[in-house]
Amino acid sequence: MESDRIVPADPVPPPDDGPVAGEPHVRLVHSVLRSSRGHADWQVEGGPRPQLPRGWTGLWNDAVRRQMDLAEESETDARRTVQALLDQLTRLDREAEWFRADPVLRERAIAETLLYWTGLGPAVPSSPAQAAWHRQQGLRPVDFARIQAIAAAQDDWLEAWNIWATTR
Repeated sequence: MESDRIVPADPVPPPDDGPVAGEPHVRLVHSVLRSSRGHADWQVEGGPRPQLPRGWTGLWNDAVRRQMDLAEESETDARRTVQALLDQLTRLDREAEWFRADPVLRERAIAETLLYWTGLGPAVPSSPAQAAWHRQQGLRPVDFARIQAIAAAQDDWLEAWNIWATTR
């Protein structure tokens, strides 16, 4: 069904934080990545604290509703899923040079992540990286005896994405 497809945005997200047409997940991802980069720049350069984009709440709620529809999840589960996929993509933006440097590869990684997390295409080529993200998210730093397991799971996740990126 056409309405159930995730359609990737243009490789370069719009520079402003005005309204953007398209799939709610994609709009939210690009908005969050811009915001995350703005915060990283602010931490290095200083100045006024960056503000959330206009319409942030509506953008978030649109993506959660879409997640509920696509994955047949409850609102609570959809919120967790959307947060988890955003966490993964912002971490990739911070830690994987290829994600920042190669817009085509970045858009493919975003599209595969969305297909995986919405359930529309769980058998994506990046599924080893998606599974590694699930594993490392299940390890919370509340038990310091598990710090090595947490670090190893994070390394496994990034390595799985790097393998994916070099085989494209």
